[in-house]
Amino acid sequence: MKSVLLTIDALRADHLGQYGYERDTMPELDRLVDVGTRYEAGFANGTNTGVSLPSLLTSRYFGAESASEGPNVATAISETGASTAGFHSNTLFSNRVSEVAGFDHYEDYGSNEGNSGDVEAGIGEQVYQRLVDTLRPVVERFGVRDHAETIQEFVFPTSLVHDPSVYVDAETLTDDVLAWVREHADEDFFLWVHYMDPHRPYGIDVEEPAFGEPAAESEIRNLMSKAGIHPEKVTDEERDRIVDLYDSDIRYTSEHVARLFDLFEELGIWEETGIVFTADHGEEFAEHGSYSHRNRPYDELLHVPLVVKRPASEKGSQIVQSQRELLDVAPSLCSWHGAEVPEEFRGVRLSDSEESEVVATGSFVEQDHVVAGRWDGWKYVSVGDDETSLFDLNVDPEETYDVSGEYADVIKEFEAAIPESVFAGEPVTIETDDEDVRRRLEGLGYLE
Repeated sequence: MKSVLLTIDALRADHLGQYGYERDTMPELDRLVDVGTRYEAGFANGTNTGVSLPSLLTSRYFGAESASEGPNVATAISETGASTAGFHSNTLFSNRVSEVAGFDHYEDYGSNEGNSGDVEAGIGEQVYQRLVDTLRPVVERFGVRDHAETIQEFVFPTSLVHDPSVYVDAETLTDDVLAWVREHADEDFFLWVHYMDPHRPYGIDVEEPAFGEPAAESEIRNLMSKAGIHPEKVTDEERDRIVDLYDSDIRYTSEHVARLFDLFEELGIWEETGIVFTADHGEEFAEHGSYSHRNRPYDELLHVPLVVKRPASEKGSQIVQSQRELLDVAPSLCSWHGAEVPEEFRGVRLSDSEESEVVATGSFVEQDHVVAGRWDGWKYVSVGDDETSLFDLNVDPEETYDVSGEYADVIKEFEAAIPESVFAGEPVTIETDDEDVRRRLEGLGYLE
């Protein structure tokens, strides 16, 4: 048995043509959709990678410890004798989980130990960042915070920096994955591949964008800075530009996913290989005032693609409309391999679930816990001990009008259904003493 968990960072479902988007951003996904199951309502259990990926790998709401020590999907499948490998370069994930248990081969490209290899920061980058770190606080102390970015750009223009890369690009990642697959093609295996390219900063790896004109590094830096620090000042034209670059990154990723699928065809293992395609979370473009994925668990952050090609499936293309959550992915992968599903897993096989009650956590804009529940046409959000919101998704799918004051009974039902341990969870924090790691996290938009 061979299986692949293919995750794309920051990929929202409604930016894929297969989910109704006007642009064909991920044409390679058609190869899975044509023979597999597309879940229309797939939802992540966290708003950012540090929460969502551990949950995905461990089928638990707070999975960082289990990802590191087990049980997780890799430890369970490894018990069957299958070879296991994981490839990713997400610094935030590595900041929370230094290494995932159960993988015979695990490659994070140094994302836990500062920049290395193809993402090594140059001297110009280091000097520039230190100058910025010195300049901005001085300017802001003089009471001209709103002008700090302008002054910074005037004194130390971002055009001085030549390498904005903060993660391994899809081409490099795919090259390494292809080499591993060739070596293990005759074995049972479980392979996890996590692509970073749609993640902010957008456009850094695409010389000829599929949508819009090529972007200079200075433009990318300025757009990311403005969207992160002053999102309310981003113009409609700038927002369109940001979306063009984001969509182009998705198309670029598709080109390298195609290389992986082509190799499976070439080696004659395509049909026997089960594949789960999904994302750790979505992305926001000011729907609720912010960019990237630092906000509360609105649907632009939780609704993710979920397409499953079962091994040697004869069912053909299917569409499932009912709601599913990513906690159900790990049990599904285990079942393909005949692995015993750890009793700690909270999810069930995707094929066994009729309608998941999605619970999600995580936010970078709050210091208290943030918990969301999504089912029966409602979205419940609790922030700390004092703030509760409720949205009627049937009439307000964009989650703009809080009706918590009108439906106290619905609030009580959510609070009774969500485990108390979820409310007791710690808020999302980032801790590192490594200067290179901190700068990477800044580049990814987690520290502004």
